[in-house]
Amino acid sequence: MKKKTIIGIDFGTTNSLVSTILEKKIKIINNFNKKKFFPSIIHISNKKISIGWKALKYLSSDAQNTISSIKRFIGISYNSIKKNINIPNIISENNKKELVFHTKIGKMNVSCIIEKFFEYIKKKTEKKFKNSIHGAVITIPAYFNNIQKNIVRKAAETVNLKILRLLNEPTAAAIAYGLEKKKKGIICVYDLGGGTFDVSILKISKGIFEVLSTNGNCKLGGDDFDKKLVYLLISKIKKKPLLNKILFKKLLIIAEKIKIQLSRKSLVKTKFLNEKIICSKKEFNQLIYPFIKKTLKILKIALNDANISKKKIKDIILVGGFTYIPLIHECIYSFFKIKPLTSINPMKLVAKGAGLHANFLYFNKKKNRKKSILLLDVIPLSIGIELVGGLMEKMIKKNTKIPTEVIKYFTTFKDNQTGFCINIYQGEDKYTKNCQLLTKFKIKNIIPKPAGKIKIKVIFQIDTDGLLSIIIEEKKSDIIHNIKIDTTYQQNKSITINK
Repeated sequence: MKKKTIIGIDFGTTNSLVSTILEKKIKIINNFNKKKFFPSIIHISNKKISIGWKALKYLSSDAQNTISSIKRFIGISYNSIKKNINIPNIISENNKKELVFHTKIGKMNVSCIIEKFFEYIKKKTEKKFKNSIHGAVITIPAYFNNIQKNIVRKAAETVNLKILRLLNEPTAAAIAYGLEKKKKGIICVYDLGGGTFDVSILKISKGIFEVLSTNGNCKLGGDDFDKKLVYLLISKIKKKPLLNKILFKKLLIIAEKIKIQLSRKSLVKTKFLNEKIICSKKEFNQLIYPFIKKTLKILKIALNDANISKKKIKDIILVGGFTYIPLIHECIYSFFKIKPLTSINPMKLVAKGAGLHANFLYFNKKKNRKKSILLLDVIPLSIGIELVGGLMEKMIKKNTKIPTEVIKYFTTFKDNQTGFCINIYQGEDKYTKNCQLLTKFKIKNIIPKPAGKIKIKVIFQIDTDGLLSIIIEEKKSDIIHNIKIDTTYQQNKSITINK
């Protein structure tokens, strides 16, 4: 029999990795130009689509048709990026409010671009092992909302990639740490990638991985460090150039190289537009410290939500390429008074955890084994309904263990009322205008009766992926409606109770 191919995918903002079990050990697959990772970059030309290392060379030569950091565009609105000079691409939105990139072969929405990445991973992996992929775990930022998770899941399913689970990145890192290092205790996972920041507090004991709390910011990442450095470079140029999207992208490439060098040097010299530019580590640290300060504030919230003091943290696991920056190590040490682990590669940890969990999920189910790993994850953002005045009533609060369900009864508030609306949001603010709208639906054709006589039962269910489903029941008419909130963007639905 051919060995089953089960993989873990770390779909990163800057780079992506794939792992699998080989000879009973978790390994990162080196099948991307003979490297263990590939840049999360796609280039679209009239003749072909290039991904990874082949697309990298077009970042400066054809920036408009080269898309990087696509993860930062998942589930966000056009209004939030339309005036951003940092983006070299031409972007608009379609009638479904999805972001659309204008390329040489036409318009491509975010979902379509992500599909191309998963198709590339699938093709490369199946070619290497000469076998189809039987299951995959894909990691996502812990602070992704319902819409963002669904975009990732749908993209994978569209290219026939069987998803075993969507796994939060810090949780994946904790699984790799717990299983590979055979560790236990309360740990903190500090995950700073190119596009997002997450922090999770977990308790590990005898194969049980319990997430106590999670927090983060999907709009805070290492890309912001690079952009700050670009503006520093511009300030050092005597003959100021006219700054446009293409020039900004070229400076961004230079800034990334300088940042890497400043992790081991105190001064870096470079040349741009025939001018010599010198950057110091001190200048760079001053630029990025406000961002690091934000991450520490988020870390404090996560500790408070978990009801854990700093003294109880046994280890700090650093995840993501931007945690190589020495200032982050210094700030973490200053915060906890213990050094973060440096024996674990922060670039590989999430992918390894995804592969380990994928292997467990697939073979545990196939062979009906008793569970050797128990993962108790949480929902990162509260889910609620809109009340009169735009107030947010939280139905399922953040850091609730998943899977879970909550039941809410709705009734008519005036005589002979035949319908009403339910608007569902995700977020922490007390007002819905500051939260993410997930869906709106109308309950229609209710039998006219005195106020309060009709009772509609609405069940909110969260699955192990953190995805929301809604079941609506009206007992007297024996009609049950199931709503899967699986659209990529908010939707409007009408529910007819009596047909």
